[in-house]
Amino acid sequence: MVEIAPFNGIMFSRDKLRDHGGLLVAPPYDVLNPEEQRHCLNLHAHNILHLDYNLIQPDDQDKYAWHHRSSEILKKWLAEGVLERLEKPAFFQMETSCRNPVKGGSIVRRGLVCLMRLVDFVDHKSEVRPHEKTFSSHKEERLSLIKATHANLSQVFGFFPDEDRRAWSLMRETTEMREPEADFTDYRKYRHKIWLEQDQENINRFIDVLKNRKVYIADGHHRYETALNYRDYLKEKGEFSPGADYIMIYLCPMSDPGLVILPTHRLFNGALPHPDDFLNSLSHFFKISGKAFIDRTEPVTRDRFLTKLKKQRGHIGLYLAGRRTYYVLKTLDKVLEELADQGEPPELAALDTVRLSGIIFKKVLDLTEKDLDDPHVIAYVSNLHQALDLVRDQRHKAAFILNPGTVEDVIRVSEKGLTMPRKSTFFYPKVTTGLVCNLIDDFRG
Repeated sequence: MVEIAPFNGIMFSRDKLRDHGGLLVAPPYDVLNPEEQRHCLNLHAHNILHLDYNLIQPDDQDKYAWHHRSSEILKKWLAEGVLERLEKPAFFQMETSCRNPVKGGSIVRRGLVCLMRLVDFVDHKSEVRPHEKTFSSHKEERLSLIKATHANLSQVFGFFPDEDRRAWSLMRETTEMREPEADFTDYRKYRHKIWLEQDQENINRFIDVLKNRKVYIADGHHRYETALNYRDYLKEKGEFSPGADYIMIYLCPMSDPGLVILPTHRLFNGALPHPDDFLNSLSHFFKISGKAFIDRTEPVTRDRFLTKLKKQRGHIGLYLAGRRTYYVLKTLDKVLEELADQGEPPELAALDTVRLSGIIFKKVLDLTEKDLDDPHVIAYVSNLHQALDLVRDQRHKAAFILNPGTVEDVIRVSEKGLTMPRKSTFFYPKVTTGLVCNLIDDFRG
């Protein structure tokens, strides 16, 4: 049974949100490049990244020294009233509106931020289901931060089946006749509305609606695993507190039309053979078609390349630094045979991310699991044109362009107790950091 609870959340003061709300929040730290990180930090002296993703200083004694600064800043902002802690526990209903980057028009998505009791992942039997592998370095860094601050500074993002639309309807019913507690637009032009739900009857209705649902982690697997590690760390030290049994999570009904998945493209920085040799090796597993271009024809060629690639499962785009050609790799039967030999179950072998990882990275390029866990070997970016431009400028050696997965893919894989490769899905819009935080060591839910 999924167990959720209201909590005494920490929010920026109402005056701060009214006057500067859009400058105080930020995207999740793990989707930001260094330039975007600095941009957010420079938006406002109280931007949430000063707590969640600050810069390393030249005189820092270790790479996580800024975590201790975050702890001091958090205490300072609470003492000064920059951040305020609710006196009464609440659920936090969020509405996010933004542009659809694929289809145009707008996306509106509803979510409920609450505490959820942690459960260990036990094959396909847990009420909470993961679907992606995580990076060891991310979990190490986040564990250091949570030890320093004793806080959830950002949410895990989960979704749950809602065929009867009870949860979605309850969210609408409990907010449509009330003004939001906060309503502002951030620097990305995302509009955020926040309602506090502190009525005990409504809180009980949400708890009842969600108790028999499964929760699938959409984003923030490493945050969830870090919370498990922090809970166990406190138990080992004999310093366990009830709050460590919970994680702050944003829950979205699957029936919400604003639940969108985008692809995450791969940028490769490891050792590559000569392009001709590489393409020859790939031809054993893929039918390769290429579209060559010159400067004048590149925009049109790029559009044709992306049109051919778009929404075709079993097709992977490839662009190599120094080669003025866009390639489309179409899966041959030998790919499925090889993945079966590697022991990949059909539910995973059907995914383009697994075909890329298992065939191109492991079989052709001979990468190890350690290589796949190293963000310096494989980088990730969701912006398609940014991925191609970075390779064109020879800041990366190759770009592998992927089509998006589906919610059904996530459920199918999760129900089998399987995990996709890292960064297989990019749920959009990401859950914004800074809308609400949670102090772990003082649980009053």
